[in-house]
Amino acid sequence: MENMDQIRSHFSFTSEDQENLSHLASILLPFNEQFAEDFYNYLARHPDTAKYFKNEAAIERRKETFISWFKDILTSKYDNRFMLRLQRIGKTHVDINLPGFLVDAAMNFVRELCRSQINAHIQDGTDTGTLIVTMDKVLDINLSIINSSFREEKMKKVFLSQSAESVLIHWSERILHGLNLVLMMGLLVMAGGVLVLLGLDIYSAFLGEYYYGFIKALGSLLILWMMIELLHTEIEHLRGGKFHVRIFVELALVAFIRKLFVASFKSQDPVTFSLLLAGLLVLGITYFLIARVDKESS
Repeated sequence: MENMDQIRSHFSFTSEDQENLSHLASILLPFNEQFAEDFYNYLARHPDTAKYFKNEAAIERRKETFISWFKDILTSKYDNRFMLRLQRIGKTHVDINLPGFLVDAAMNFVRELCRSQINAHIQDGTDTGTLIVTMDKVLDINLSIINSSFREEKMKKVFLSQSAESVLIHWSERILHGLNLVLMMGLLVMAGGVLVLLGLDIYSAFLGEYYYGFIKALGSLLILWMMIELLHTEIEHLRGGKFHVRIFVELALVAFIRKLFVASFKSQDPVTFSLLLAGLLVLGITYFLIARVDKESS
């Protein structure tokens, strides 16, 4: 990673910006505790971040670390020692498995807090603009170092190398996409087979076995309907949609219902018929549980 001089240069952080920090500190530090409270309330509003604060001790630690960090960014000299402190923050984020985008969102919230306070305390538009530019540089530098160390810690967990794993993931995704296309073609062939089966059932019904033939045809029609649903689901999945396990349970239910239709016209022993009913009951419970989870997720 670059040293602090290089980072300051890339962000055009000048000695004037360093001087502006004193002015910013005089405006913002008196509201440090209020900012910490607002920041915690922001984190508590979102389930993704609220889960990290399960008790009062964790909440107080979060507020204390915010106050310490906020004071640090306004009063510290932007040197390599300061950079090391920010890197430790990034490592902490990795240790608690905090997603990187949440860090970006939190920094944006802090940025808006600072801007509103600066605008409220300075009437001169020129001075306000200069201070806000410096504040933006400061927060961007902080975010850059935290996220860079965050990425470096993540890279230590790479098994082979970043390039090798990227190639492997890329080809795995292409092969997976190809397998999904093969699955869709298989479903099309099976749908054609079910359509032929439906025609044979209807034909057998007209040969004289009216009730038996039409019951079989009804079961085949249900399976054809489910094959259409499977194809629709697979097409949506190929377009990036969510994969639904529920559709396969529905197909199994329809297959069992068809089996019961057919079995009711044949001499089946009670054990076989009971097993069919038990299987249908298990599938029904499974379908109910999956549908309930899908409803709660949506």
